Amino acid sequence: MDFSSGITRVSGLVSGINTDSIVQKLMTAESANYNKMIQQQQKLNWQSDAYRQWNTDLLSFVSNLSNMKYSKNYSNFNMTSSDSNTVSAVGTPNAVEGTQTIRVAQIAQSAAFKATNVNIDNTKSLSDASQKNPLTIANGQTFEQLNLTVTDSNGTRTGSIKVNLSDTIGNVISNLNTATDGSGNSLGIQAMYDSNLQQVIIKTQQTGANTKIDLSANDSNSNVFNVLGFTNNGNNPNGVTGNALDPNTKQPTGAAISVDTSQPNRYIITGADASITFNGTQVSQSTNNVTLLGVNYTFKRPMQASEPDITVNASRDIDTEVKNIEDFITQYNTMNDKIYNALNEPVYSDYQPLTDDQRSAMSDTQIQQWETKAKSGLLHGDSILNDLYNGIRNATSSTVNNGSKYSTLASIGITSSSYQDHGKLTVDETKLRAAIQADPTGVQALFSQLNPTDPDKTKSGIINRLYDTFNAALQQTITKAGAVGNAVNDQSTIGQMITDIGTRINNEKSRLTNVENSYYQQFTAMETAMSQYQSQSSWLTQQLGGGK
Repeated sequence: MDFSSGITRVSGLVSGINTDSIVQKLMTAESANYNKMIQQQQKLNWQSDAYRQWNTDLLSFVSNLSNMKYSKNYSNFNMTSSDSNTVSAVGTPNAVEGTQTIRVAQIAQSAAFKATNVNIDNTKSLSDASQKNPLTIANGQTFEQLNLTVTDSNGTRTGSIKVNLSDTIGNVISNLNTATDGSGNSLGIQAMYDSNLQQVIIKTQQTGANTKIDLSANDSNSNVFNVLGFTNNGNNPNGVTGNALDPNTKQPTGAAISVDTSQPNRYIITGADASITFNGTQVSQSTNNVTLLGVNYTFKRPMQASEPDITVNASRDIDTEVKNIEDFITQYNTMNDKIYNALNEPVYSDYQPLTDDQRSAMSDTQIQQWETKAKSGLLHGDSILNDLYNGIRNATSSTVNNGSKYSTLASIGITSSSYQDHGKLTVDETKLRAAIQADPTGVQALFSQLNPTDPDKTKSGIINRLYDTFNAALQQTITKAGAVGNAVNDQSTIGQMITDIGTRINNEKSRLTNVENSYYQQFTAMETAMSQYQSQSSWLTQQLGGGK
């Protein structure tokens, strides 16, 4: 290894001595401490990599544990509806098992204007003479202003759009969909024109009896509503229909929904609530989605009086719950093995990181084989992993105060079969199924019960105990070696050690440079002296020879 700083070297020109070879051997002895520090630095880098890989693995497992806290992993239901085209159902973790009867008299509706028999050529302006009902604006104006006041659960908002003589129906529909109030809030309406159906629809995005659209034009002489198909025939706008309920039969009448035509060119229309009979109880809802007895129902159409009641059955899906628990135990066992193997990985003390000289003398295969053993056991007996290993075994073997006889993993068929398994768990599926069937709430609490005020964690479920234990280890690996993505010489414990040894290596390299330069200076001085001696000797010889 060359530590020189580029000084002029005189290598055996007079003495014939192989100066470079001698200095190299002298520096090999001098460099012993330097090489040890290089090896220490490499080992610290390997340890940093090892801890950061654990950081990644622990973070991934903590994420899995976080997911296992959710009740969806334990309370699953199979839902069947006798008529899914009318009522569909999805069970939540709080669903009540059993069969419910449902009758849908009316589905919730938005406040909607629907004009039929509207024939508009979207490629031409509304005022084009070839349109079925060309747009005309009174008093020589070039546009008509449509005013909209919309009421829904977000309150009442008022806005307006301009309908220009040059607009196509597409322009008008786009402006309605993007209409806002004075504060820039969306009016919450949806408009569309379907040329195939020849329909214009303006509706609220929300449903329910409390939704309303108040639509008017500034100029009563404008024919803009006639163009859109909303023509007042003396009672209701032509073609504007709704589904109001008969107050006695609760069946759709087909009549318009609360259309007020008392003012020319002003139409007000409201929505309707869903009307449901659930197990004999009348239920009104502003939407077609409602949760009853822990089941999310969606109502799709009103039923006729002659149709039989719909039945919806909720039955616990034990297969899915068993699979979720078994999958988690498999993940746990994989992590348990990984921790155990890291703690007990053999250490080959004779295999240290290679120096540059050693590496240059070996093939790539030899280097790989050597470094495999040199890296083995980097975390052998590591305190962080050891505490984690003991912590998770304690978490999975201790009792959870959940108010159920199923208060341990062993009580539901999850045990460690032998000491040789090093804490791995096995699942007795028959026993697990029986426990879920007998006390599903107790089994769920065994895993996911959370009690933040419980200092001893006796009431915390297995998953929450494991989450705390793994998360603590995760934070310790970050303190020890930094997070993934950080510079290797960050402020972590190992990062500071790498910085420190880097400084020491630079200092030692400077010292070795001085030592090597000193050796060469000494040999240069010797060569200079010998050269001078030879010159003097030659001169004396000449002088003596000349005197005879």
